[in-house]
Amino acid sequence: MKPSNKSPMPAKKPQLQGLKFLAFVVVLYVVLFFVNPEKTVESLQHFLKNTLSVLPIFLLVIFLTALINYYFTKEKIAKMMQTSSPVKMYLVSLFAGIISHGPVFVWFPLLKDLKDKGFKNSSLVTFIYARSIKLTLLPVMIGFFGQLFTLIFMGYIALAAIIQGIFFDFFYTEKEN
Repeated sequence: MKPSNKSPMPAKKPQLQGLKFLAFVVVLYVVLFFVNPEKTVESLQHFLKNTLSVLPIFLLVIFLTALINYYFTKEKIAKMMQTSSPVKMYLVSLFAGIISHGPVFVWFPLLKDLKDKGFKNSSLVTFIYARSIKLTLLPVMIGFFGQLFTLIFMGYIALAAIIQGIFFDFFYTEKEN
């Protein structure tokens, strides 16, 4: 085996993203405090109230996301999605779409590979549609709209993901090359 001429990439230092934005917001609040102290304090109190109301849900979502990332790799999700039962196929595609995160284009190569291995288009559609349920955004949605609204809305999205997959399978026919 030939040794590689490429030198290893230098290790990147971890960056704390959002520090510039945080600094901007802090400076903005300081400036606004001198312009209108009463409104600035009122705004900060409103911010703290809203933040504390969604904090427990945020912590739960962070914990669940860590568990999902630990137990469900892309490879495990792909293996789970290859099933012969249509009901199981839709449910696994739905669940996999919900727990998948990151930009969707990162998933395209895996989905293309599954399609090449005989994976049904309806499952791909269900998976991609179900990605619109974002677990990380649930705390904010619950904070603004309440638990019942969020539950019903997410249920509609989940149901629509399965219906979209079924419709796609019904109306789409691939042409032979």
